[in-house]
Amino acid sequence: MDEKDIKRKCIACNSLKSRDELVKITINNKKEIKVMPDSKFFGRSVYICKNDKCLETAFKKDKIYKILKTKPAEDLKEKIRAVLEN
Repeated sequence: MDEKDIKRKCIACNSLKSRDELVKITINNKKEIKVMPDSKFFGRSVYICKNDKCLETAFKKDKIYKILKTKPAEDLKEKIRAVLEN
């Protein structure tokens, strides 16, 4: 099975989509959070649909931070929103 065929789940709406349809957020062992990292950046990851509704739901319930097991980052929402706008 090809890597692109594997579906990922949005943490906000629980829908299964291909990786291209989602925003990936990853934290590494140095507690660095990256939005849409390249394949060389390993760590705990979450996926969110590329829409404002899922973004707001994920932050409203602190799902991102619970799954990544980290404290809230002030600028993370803006970083994700910048990716959504591109």
